[in-house]
Amino acid sequence: MKILVYFKYIIKLLIFNPKQLFLELWVDLKKDLGSKNFKSKNKKVCIFGLPKSGTTLIEEILECLPYIRIDRSPLRFFPKKNENIFIQDPEKYFNCFPQKKFSFIKTHNMFTESFLEASNKFDVKIVVTLRDLRDMLISRYYHVISQNDHWQHKQIAHLPIEKGFIKSLTMRENGEGPEPIKYYYNWILNWKKNLKENNIRVFWYEDYISNPVNFIKEIIYYLDFDEFNPEDIEKKLESKRKIYSKIPLQKRLKEIGKNVSTYRVGKAQVWKSFLKKEMHNEFISLLPGPLSYVTREDKL
Repeated sequence: MKILVYFKYIIKLLIFNPKQLFLELWVDLKKDLGSKNFKSKNKKVCIFGLPKSGTTLIEEILECLPYIRIDRSPLRFFPKKNENIFIQDPEKYFNCFPQKKFSFIKTHNMFTESFLEASNKFDVKIVVTLRDLRDMLISRYYHVISQNDHWQHKQIAHLPIEKGFIKSLTMRENGEGPEPIKYYYNWILNWKKNLKENNIRVFWYEDYISNPVNFIKEIIYYLDFDEFNPEDIEKKLESKRKIYSKIPLQKRLKEIGKNVSTYRVGKAQVWKSFLKKEMHNEFISLLPGPLSYVTREDKL
């Protein structure tokens, strides 16, 4: 199964973007060959975060370090990631991490005791990304209308912004499952209740916006990579964002391999200009609990 998924990824790149394949191979090979030069013992990292919470940002920072995304590399064998199976049997995935190479994966799963137990057993460092719920769901809305094959796209893309946004919060996939706004709310609440008692490291997207270099410095410190300069990493991220800003999100979502990027505007508190008073009140009315529980300044 691992080999099948591995070759499927390689063949797809080879057919549609061979240049990207060889670039990824070269970059990852250099990283693995140079990994012995770093003292960090944190070989394995798992990023947990909702879509639009900053997981891609963390991913790009780790890629500036010796880490390789394990399910997007010609040099790693990894089974096709199924979020439901990941919840039920995280050991199946964590067991695929190589022991002596720096690797990471990201997932959108909620907190479970099984994740905590598996991460401890396999020495996987957990990174959780959080962001103001309002900004996440606004960014999600723009993602939906940019992604033609998203399950909400046809019903929302042609509606006025106010109606489309509210509908994106409550519309269930195939009429089943949780409403997105409630799922996001409970996801954040679920993780936050377990952060302090389990010593899980959380990074708020708003902290990156207010002080990018310090944010990167905290990640470097957490993973024990003081060989890197956070200012140099931020410059690399800025260069990437300049390139992304010139390519429409709709086009970037169709890229193959590590070229895929969900970056849009990269700002905090967008909700203040987007959510007019009536929209904000309606947003609050849809929440299953206090808004303060799912913002940066909360007190649970």
